[in-house]
Amino acid sequence: MHSHVFRRGLTLCAVVGVLGLWVGWAKNRLPAYRYTVPQRTNDGWETASLRTENLDLKLFGELFDRINRNGYKNVHSVLLVKNGKLVVEEYFPGRDSNGKYRKFQRDMWHEMHSVTKSVNSILIGIAIDKHLIGGVDEKVSALFPEYADVFADHKRDTLQLKHLLTMSSGLSWDEWTHPYGDPRNDLAAMDHSKDVVRYVLERPVLAKPGVKFAYSGGTSIALGEIVHHSSGLRTDEFAERNLFVPLGISHYSWWKYTNGTVDAGGGLVLRPRDMAKIGYLFLNGGRWLGKRIVSEEWVKESTRNYVDPRQFPAWIQADGYGYQWWLRSFKAGGRVVESYHAAGRGGQFIFVFPDLQMVAVFTGWNDNALGVQPFDMLRRYILPAATRPFPDAATTTKSR
Repeated sequence: MHSHVFRRGLTLCAVVGVLGLWVGWAKNRLPAYRYTVPQRTNDGWETASLRTENLDLKLFGELFDRINRNGYKNVHSVLLVKNGKLVVEEYFPGRDSNGKYRKFQRDMWHEMHSVTKSVNSILIGIAIDKHLIGGVDEKVSALFPEYADVFADHKRDTLQLKHLLTMSSGLSWDEWTHPYGDPRNDLAAMDHSKDVVRYVLERPVLAKPGVKFAYSGGTSIALGEIVHHSSGLRTDEFAERNLFVPLGISHYSWWKYTNGTVDAGGGLVLRPRDMAKIGYLFLNGGRWLGKRIVSEEWVKESTRNYVDPRQFPAWIQADGYGYQWWLRSFKAGGRVVESYHAAGRGGQFIFVFPDLQMVAVFTGWNDNALGVQPFDMLRRYILPAATRPFPDAATTTKSR
């Protein structure tokens, strides 16, 4: 190697080294997190301070300092509701699903991905409450009379609504083995089919309904079309009239296929504050601001376990599955804390902790194992902050 090339290489290494040291120094010099009470707006949320709701500010400070220093990657928001009041609302800059850098704020929409499934399940409950659907024991064949040819197979004709809700239809489906853009992935194949619902219902029968769990976005789209068929309203229109308007949700979008079929498996876009409303609706037994939106019975039935968790892949962070809601227990404060949650690709979560009267919301974009970072945040910081005594300390309660 020529000496001048060698010297240039040394110079470049030195610059890179100095730059790395400067970046590390800059991160460590970031100002410490300073808590402020979420702003009260006209969206129906009451707000309160961490202190008044007996939550440990120190632990939240450590959590948000860690996010700000990139200890947790590409987190876009963390919100917390305690005793019916919004007590934490923090947003962070990061890259969206298209790789675009954005400074996330309160009124920005966020892709829900599979959190959509849990929202759509609420619509099924509302349709049952309104007697538009007979109940979860209703045969799927009766809900889709236009597919009578598909249900001519007596094995397929035993399929009931509850089997779609619990992803235990017994129909062949695989969207986890291959990437979502791969034509061998059933979701990708469905997206390219002429009739997405027919594609789902025509899958080969592998097991008796109610026995085998198979995660299926196609099943959720079929559930959305059941809402459509039973109500006469497209799924997003039914949601607007019976869920979003009653919850004061005015900022949303819902992706549709070219034939108008609503993507009830992953196409919803909401604000994080409105995600928190979905969680609190269930925590509050189906009510929002004193108004009944969905029956308490549906809330209870939706968040019971119907699946043997031994069927889940090892990477799934859940102990069970209800009606499109995941179940999970945590250890905190010397006890087991039960919860259920809606989960979406990339790190979108709505967690509900009934015993703690608490809802936690997370958004971000990590299309890999980092998408489950919120579980670590809950274990290390949020649940300990909610379950252990903490010393009395002065807190800043300035509203933003």
